[in-house]
Amino acid sequence: MRQGLVFCFICLVLTGCSLPLRVSVDSPDANGKSPARLLNIRIERWGEMRFSGLLALRQGRQGLYYALLDATGVKLLEVAVAGDGRHRLLHAKGALQDSGLDGFLAEVLTRTYLQEPAILPCAGSWWYKLCREENASGKGWMKYGQAGPLQIWQVEADRGQEPGDVAVVYRQPWLGMRIFLEATKLF
Repeated sequence: MRQGLVFCFICLVLTGCSLPLRVSVDSPDANGKSPARLLNIRIERWGEMRFSGLLALRQGRQGLYYALLDATGVKLLEVAVAGDGRHRLLHAKGALQDSGLDGFLAEVLTRTYLQEPAILPCAGSWWYKLCREENASGKGWMKYGQAGPLQIWQVEADRGQEPGDVAVVYRQPWLGMRIFLEATKLF
């Protein structure tokens, strides 16, 4: 009986604390094409570089699609991510098949590019809330997820000189993770 009450309480807490989110999805341009970009990506854990390469990213009405490439352009991962964060692995090369990197990057990209609080600057409850704030300089923004007084993750973006040129840093401090995303300079 006691275990049943504990289970019911946990279910109530988990279902009653869902975030009031809106999904931000870029609409296609005048030619009907989805916005796509090629980014440099660098993944660090506890200050040690774990991966450096390229990330091809395309946003659409249903979510986003990404392909992780090594520095020479070889496709390592290909993943489709729905607006709610669910992902589907389309292609994985070698050891990356069972690494969990596809799900982790899907979560990072969903938080960075798709999740927005329904009400600015913050939406949620004392249990968990999602916030987005503009930088004091007006040249970027910061988005974070917070559980009680603890910040679980954070994304900072700074706009560059060129249109669409944004440098993004994703942090998950309790895991020691930092992911840097920056527009590539091809020519």
